[in-house]
Amino acid sequence: MNKYIFLLVFFLSGCSMLSFADGSINYGYDKSNHLIYAKKDGKEDVLKFIEDYTGNPSYSFDFFSGSPAIIADSRSLHDSTVYATLKYNDNKFIIDCLYLNVKSKKNGVLVKKGFCSLDMSPAKNYADFIEEKVGKTEDDMDSIDTGLILSGKKNYLPIVIYNSKNKMIYQLYRNKQALLDDDYSVFTLGSDGECDVFVNSPWVVYNNKELEGVEIMSERISDGKIALNKLVPHKVDSNECSLYPAINVIKLKSYFYDSSYKIKKSYLVKGDKVNLLSISADGKWCKVNYINIKNISTNNIMLCADLSI
Repeated sequence: MNKYIFLLVFFLSGCSMLSFADGSINYGYDKSNHLIYAKKDGKEDVLKFIEDYTGNPSYSFDFFSGSPAIIADSRSLHDSTVYATLKYNDNKFIIDCLYLNVKSKKNGVLVKKGFCSLDMSPAKNYADFIEEKVGKTEDDMDSIDTGLILSGKKNYLPIVIYNSKNKMIYQLYRNKQALLDDDYSVFTLGSDGECDVFVNSPWVVYNNKELEGVEIMSERISDGKIALNKLVPHKVDSNECSLYPAINVIKLKSYFYDSSYKIKKSYLVKGDKVNLLSISADGKWCKVNYINIKNISTNNIMLCADLSI
């Protein structure tokens, strides 16, 4: 992520302008003329952008973690705030990163994640881009079954969010109250068994251009603006990953089934981790989400008896 030098708000000729410098590039927003600008070497390029505080989502301009950003706020079945950070490169504005803070009113799950090195162009298509990413995030988070923890049938809720050959990452609500309070931890479990725990509902930020480029970030608010910083794991006395394991396959081989409950050729093996999406009325069948080591996600039906639930 880009690191920026300073941030200031100033007023010129009666019109409000928000500005900062990124090395040799000065970014800002001219509210009167509805222009996001980038100034470099005496030259200026602009992106037409009209703030809209009346719509749902509303759109505004500000800075997020030191970057100029288009901010989309929405309040409906989900409460979401999305930051599309901008960068001026090769004589054009691009969306460099997209940060999403989304709360589901369906099941109570909170997601705080970012995607960087997107190089999304043209930036003027920000509304469609944001809508697509938010919609996908909402669908994914709404699919998680929180009924077991809310009913007291399970003490904690793990949600696998990333998997690779070398590590798995999952979001953990330690109890029902933690879910109600939006208080989650992020666990990273290495292939060597090393467990790191990050507390206080951190951000998970993915870098599209780096192999296994995932950072866990803390959030600090200063003067009403959010800054993200790389987070140090919380020190623990024991292996918390073993105390709060993700849902896993307990049989040597557990097959997937189709919607008619006919057995398929594909299967998972003992120790594979899944997310629980739903349980059939008779408690026999579980719909699960599985993320493989290439971080590709699929949904399937399995026998609940094959899982550690």
